Amino acid sequence: MSKRMGRRGRFLLKLAVYVLPFALPFLLLSGFLIYTGEAMPLRVVAEMQMSDAPVLYRPRYGNRDMDFKTLSANLRQPEILAVGSSRVLQFRSLFFNEQPRAFYNAGAPAWTLDQVWEFLDGLTYTPKVIILGIDAPWFNDAYEPDTFAPQVSDFAHLFMVNRSFMQDVIDGEEFDISRYLARVELGYGGLALGLRAIRDGHGFRNDGSEQYGDFLVAHWLYPENERQRHLDYLRDGQEMYVFGDTVSAEAWGKLTQLVLWCAERDITLIGFLPPYMPTLYRQMDEGGNHTYIEQLDAQLQALFSHHGFPYFNFSSGVGLQMTDADFFDGWHASERIYLRLYAMIYRMMQARQPDLLSAYTDLAFLEAADASATDTFEVFGDRFTS
Repeated sequence: MSKRMGRRGRFLLKLAVYVLPFALPFLLLSGFLIYTGEAMPLRVVAEMQMSDAPVLYRPRYGNRDMDFKTLSANLRQPEILAVGSSRVLQFRSLFFNEQPRAFYNAGAPAWTLDQVWEFLDGLTYTPKVIILGIDAPWFNDAYEPDTFAPQVSDFAHLFMVNRSFMQDVIDGEEFDISRYLARVELGYGGLALGLRAIRDGHGFRNDGSEQYGDFLVAHWLYPENERQRHLDYLRDGQEMYVFGDTVSAEAWGKLTQLVLWCAERDITLIGFLPPYMPTLYRQMDEGGNHTYIEQLDAQLQALFSHHGFPYFNFSSGVGLQMTDADFFDGWHASERIYLRLYAMIYRMMQARQPDLLSAYTDLAFLEAADASATDTFEVFGDRFTS
């Protein structure tokens, strides 16, 4: 027995000596990627964002938005959720300044009704209010949305990130390691987790809203160029502006089920069509190639009214006092415009359900913030509490 144990011990020692040269670099790289936030377990990130200190999060490799937003919402259990695509990501917790921690922005880039449903299905609690941004292209069968790879575990993600990072190194990409180890967000100097958050200042803030570092910090993108690109898409009937004259029956069925899901759980669902850049909306309206949107508006009014839920159409931006310069591109409005949009919702809700939002929002605070804002894209900066 002792001889057998001795042989086994020698074998394991030899194996360790053989494996060590390969394991050590992997462990060092894994430690680096976890520390920088790129491969940090999602729960750790979500818990760090629940602190009082600003934490910006956005990894470079892989898309973990669904798991991250679902986990964050379930940990926080906010009474008010904003849900939808990137077009809801400018809703800020300070819109609900009386109780900012009662709000969380659960939106994410490129989400459609399928992703919204997946998110809602993953909730382990029942919110009081859901603010749903409804994108018209969801209801156009000719529209081809982005596709997402299945969500993976923290462990599987770590291996994927290691492989992707090393491939970029092999391909000759340069990484400023000291900068990544510093984990400083370049926009406001807070903590940044994930290589994109560190490098570009782009990512989800503590309240789930998105800081558009690609535009505001790293300047990879410029609003003037992106606005023109969207006008070109509209002219050619491409991307989110693909032509259509019929509301998708399949998508409408999914939305109807979502409305019923909220009604059955006594959740107040506030639905709205987000605004388009004024020039783009005017051209789209005059072009006559998107008549399904007018049909959709009428159907939404009827559906929400039937269930006693509020619905608002901000497509044209009437009442928001906005110009083309208030848009990152053709259909992503600025933080200031979304502040005004929410203020309009608040005022109209006061007339029909005065107790729903009044405990969360001081309208005078929103009006003062709007009046004092010097940049349409940055009203509150990295603040998320009063």
